[in-house]
Amino acid sequence: MTKKKKKESWKEKRRQAAIKHQKALESERLRREGEPRKSKGWSKGKIFGVAFMFLLIIGIYGAWQYTQSSPSGNSNVNRQKAPLFTLKDIDGKTVALEDLTGRVVILNLFDTHCPPCVAEIPYLKELHEQYSSDNLMILSIDVDPYHDTVELLQQFRDNNQIAWPILVGTASVADDYSIQYTPTTVLVDRQGFIYKTHIGWNVDSSPSELSTEIEYLLSN
Repeated sequence: MTKKKKKESWKEKRRQAAIKHQKALESERLRREGEPRKSKGWSKGKIFGVAFMFLLIIGIYGAWQYTQSSPSGNSNVNRQKAPLFTLKDIDGKTVALEDLTGRVVILNLFDTHCPPCVAEIPYLKELHEQYSSDNLMILSIDVDPYHDTVELLQQFRDNNQIAWPILVGTASVADDYSIQYTPTTVLVDRQGFIYKTHIGWNVDSSPSELSTEIEYLLSN
């Protein structure tokens, strides 16, 4: 009889353990069902982020398309009138920018002791030879008149065989065009607007950029 009671007690313990385990599983199931379910779709934040990125891409593409309309992406709305000046060239002749309206003008602001200013001269010669008959005017304006005397500028012209006017600049002209470095090349369109300003001279890119921009200005 004693062995039988022990056997029944062991079976009862197993049954109670099984019941307890089942209750625990049921309790866990009910707890999970009570939690808010995560949406399988996109959240509002994610949708907003995707929409923002899409609009940003559209905006960037639109800006790129706009800049392709001309070599520099400029328009008269954004550009300013070139500051007017009247200067003497190194031969004593008076040159006024206002008188050149209707022509494309390259203002080459330089000084004689600037190596890049000398390096760019052969390319300016090519532009002068190629486009001077198409209403292109090159004006070299010296921005260091305290060092570069008229005699020195005449010698500089002769040594480099420059065929376009060299003007004796003034401090006010340098200020008007915000000259901080030489050479600075300013492209002025037929209406007298500043189309593009190039600071410095890069032999690998500057010639082709200038040529492209000049062809665009001459055709408009």
